Amino acid sequence: MTEVPRVQVRAVDLAGEAAVASYDSSHRYELGIDFSRPPDEIADALTDLFQEAVDTGRWSRHGTGAHEVTPRETEEAAPHPRDDLP
Repeated sequence: MTEVPRVQVRAVDLAGEAAVASYDSSHRYELGIDFSRPPDEIADALTDLFQEAVDTGRWSRHGTGAHEVTPRETEEAAPHPRDDLP
């Protein structure tokens, strides 16, 4: 089984240089978000960051092609406690 990378998200002061910054390796992903920036700027920066990682192939599912989908094991959710109410 492949080891899942550790993910850390932190609030950081990026001194006005960027809204987000990241570091990723096969064992660790760190994301810093400067919450002093406007929310729309943060959202745009996160979208660009994640899209670039997918577009360059850094983030992809191993053993699958673009046209293939790996079925996931699913478990049926437990019934909601209110489902038993009359």
